[in-house]
Amino acid sequence: MEARYHMVIAFTLAVLLVGFGVLLSPPFKDLRKSIGLPEDLPGSRYANGVAEIINPDIDQAELYLTRIAHIYHAVFAVLIYATIAALVKIYRMETDILLLMLTGVLMVVAGSIVYAYIDHTFFWHGLFIAGLAVIFSSALLLLFRFKPSEKLDWAVLVAGLLLLGGAVIGGWVGSSFIDSNLAHEFLIAKIQSRFNPDLAEESTVWRAMTGHLHAMVALSLALAFVVAVKAVGVRQSRLTQMAVYAVIFGETVMALASYSVWFAGKIAHLIITPAALALIFGTLMLSFRTERPEAASPKGALSWGLRLGNLWVWAFVAVPGAIVAISLRKPKFFNPEFRAESWDWAELAYNIGHWHILLAIWGVTLLLVYLAIVSKSRFAAIAGWTATIGMLGSIAAVNLYMLANPPLPYVPNPYDNFWLQYFVEPSMAIMSLGVAASYFVFLKDALKGDT
Repeated sequence: MEARYHMVIAFTLAVLLVGFGVLLSPPFKDLRKSIGLPEDLPGSRYANGVAEIINPDIDQAELYLTRIAHIYHAVFAVLIYATIAALVKIYRMETDILLLMLTGVLMVVAGSIVYAYIDHTFFWHGLFIAGLAVIFSSALLLLFRFKPSEKLDWAVLVAGLLLLGGAVIGGWVGSSFIDSNLAHEFLIAKIQSRFNPDLAEESTVWRAMTGHLHAMVALSLALAFVVAVKAVGVRQSRLTQMAVYAVIFGETVMALASYSVWFAGKIAHLIITPAALALIFGTLMLSFRTERPEAASPKGALSWGLRLGNLWVWAFVAVPGAIVAISLRKPKFFNPEFRAESWDWAELAYNIGHWHILLAIWGVTLLLVYLAIVSKSRFAAIAGWTATIGMLGSIAAVNLYMLANPPLPYVPNPYDNFWLQYFVEPSMAIMSLGVAASYFVFLKDALKGDT
């Protein structure tokens, strides 16, 4: 099966999975009920129009955290498959391994969704775990086949190797559930971390999980970025080479330092932070060294998307992160300090929003890559630009929700929040429109058979 068909499947799975997640959100409770889905999800944090940090019943809290872990892995599996499909297409590699990876992805998605939302039995959890193993095996086989021909290709290889290393750590975290005492300790740590991450620091498994999570998302974004640069083309120069070296150095040191949180704890952030800055400085420089196709073309939308996306990472991920870090234990930008109990809802919102921002950037980057690979029409460019503008607007606006509210107990329904209603949700509507248009134009062009 050609790589473009894998891209069609990946895009379709991503749309279906995101749509499923949207359907599960509180505003669509009545719609869920009308089509036969549960009106209220077990362990949900939302009840009677208000929200909680976590369900006070430990068994219900465990169900909620289980759902989060499983749907996160499903989304990650689909996005990594989508990234690899584009990589195989761009590098003109054999596609047989993609069939193996697709099998693993379908196992993960089916196992995780059914286990988390429909039938909480071990068969579905076993299918989920087996699917992760199949994805790992296929990625390993693909790396054996990958032959770097230029320095930028080494950034792909390094990211792939580090992702596989992170997957091994994730497997160790998952194996902790075999020991009931360790599993209970891990559950308590995850619950405590929602109020104050410091309370969970004593749990070795929790530390390994956080290091694994941070590194896997950052490395996947770096991999998707390099694939995007290859798709649009890069202008060679000394500055380009410096940017590539910065990316390779940053992703390597950042990932290894993140994994060291497992045994070193939060002191590893002394290395993680500068390494992450080196990584995003390298991607920023490299984004401005890409080719400059017409902005009204799909490749032009990708080129500009990379530049604006990298600027947005600095403005709305790195800078807010620095503000939070500086104010975490001393009242610098926030009064009282951000780790104070009165800010617990805000820190939770920040942590959740942070991951959503990164996943949105990853997804829209792939969307632009897909359009650039298979489409040449102006409509494809307009669709890509619409998704990009909506994403950039929602990323900027969600920081206002996360950080621009006064410290209050976490009781109001966040869907009544001013920033969400008038800024975030309209931007997300624009992004959704762009994604829908991009999907249909991509589907039409990819299935024509001339890409």
